Amino acid sequence: MGAKKLTKGLIELIQISRWRPELNVFLFVSLIALGNLVLFQKPLLEFGLSVSSLPDTSGWMQILSLQVLQFGLLASVLFVVSVFSITAVKLLGSILAVINAIALYFMLIYNMEIDRSMIGNILNTDARESSRLLHISIVPYLLAFGVLPTLLMWWVKVRPSKWIWRLNASVLTFAAMLAFLFQASSTWLWYDQHASRLGSKILPWSYIVNTARHFNRIALTDRDQILLPDAEFRPLAPTRKEVVVLVIGEAARAANFALYGYDKDTNPFTHDTTLTALPVGLSCSTNTISSTACILTHQGREAGSHSAFEPLPSYLTRHGVETIYRTNNSGPPPVQVTTYETAAEILQRCEMDTCPAPGFDEVLNWELGNVLNASSSDRIFVVLHQTGSHGPAYYSKYPEGFAQFTPECPTVLVDNCSQDELFNSYDNTIRYTDFLLNDLITQLDTVDAYVAMIYVSDHGQSLGKGGFYLHGAPNAVAPPRAARNSVPCLDVAGAQRQLWLE
Repeated sequence: MGAKKLTKGLIELIQISRWRPELNVFLFVSLIALGNLVLFQKPLLEFGLSVSSLPDTSGWMQILSLQVLQFGLLASVLFVVSVFSITAVKLLGSILAVINAIALYFMLIYNMEIDRSMIGNILNTDARESSRLLHISIVPYLLAFGVLPTLLMWWVKVRPSKWIWRLNASVLTFAAMLAFLFQASSTWLWYDQHASRLGSKILPWSYIVNTARHFNRIALTDRDQILLPDAEFRPLAPTRKEVVVLVIGEAARAANFALYGYDKDTNPFTHDTTLTALPVGLSCSTNTISSTACILTHQGREAGSHSAFEPLPSYLTRHGVETIYRTNNSGPPPVQVTTYETAAEILQRCEMDTCPAPGFDEVLNWELGNVLNASSSDRIFVVLHQTGSHGPAYYSKYPEGFAQFTPECPTVLVDNCSQDELFNSYDNTIRYTDFLLNDLITQLDTVDAYVAMIYVSDHGQSLGKGGFYLHGAPNAVAPPRAARNSVPCLDVAGAQRQLWLE
């Protein structure tokens, strides 16, 4: 009797083990995307909540749009993969679950952010160094967040549908996501302000996108550049070197410069200097990377960020000119220079009580006159790449004492500010840039050299006209007097004016 019961129990157990739930492909993909939200967004959600506008309605919309974005992106991709194979969906879902589990472990235990530089660190770490980071505590993460979801995905039977319906599901999911994000366009400024931090925490896109960015940067750096014809320098004066300082501004629109007739005094510091406002130009692009490449190459608007021609700093370096590149912004096209320094690296060298405040463009000016005087080079070319008037946090781009125009717009949600508040904050950034240009002129006057300083903005900025804010819109729709205006100014040491203009 006991044997019969045991046999019957075994048969029932086998039958149960053979039972597998069956889901249609649409529900299966949706559950994977939903599971990704539940399991892997803790670091992202914690950061999103910390910088959101909660408990205001705008804060809830920010967090909701973050959920819709994650779900919509992953689901639309999985639906595309399902067109080719359900097995491929399971395989991709399994790989992402395991990598996500590992990434989540390091993000939570080591407070790691997976940006482009971190991907570079990971890929350039040898096996011995990597092994030191591994610990038995990673096993629960792998089992709970990687292995278990993988087993569930392979255990479930998936009932396919016609491939055209799966493709339609992808298109409709992506379209619905875009439609929601356009309805929630008030959150775009929030995304722009926190893009780098959000992008480094969103799984799986943080490591997918930043790995692509890492290899793209390597390809740009390692490519064979097309060298320009050799330069021929005229003889120098017997006792004086030549110095050119190019200041690349950020998002500074000509319409807000008093030098070009603006009704606010945004240029009080350079008003009585030798700074000359050249005719207003139209920028090559509305984004920093392409515009900077345009400024630094001979191709003009045909350059783009992937130009194969050597940029001006590299060209001058190759011909024996000392080149200095200081930046408080995103990097230039790949350049070969004598000295390349970020604002943070400059501050590390400052051990004085009067060090410039971190984060502000005044760091780029620090001790530049002394550096030029101490140089033994006959010719020196300097690029100072500012963060300038980059929005939407205009209020954070100038020190407290430079809030000349008030009331300000003290938030990244600039569409919640009045036009007066928005323009006041933006105009304060222009005024602060003017202060820095005057400081440069003062320093350069102490340099025993023929000196010229050129200031040009990479592009302009939209301040709400026609519903446009910030910059980056395609050239075809970018407002010509905002997002695409470029400000060129020239300062030449008075006694040497003829030398530079001949």
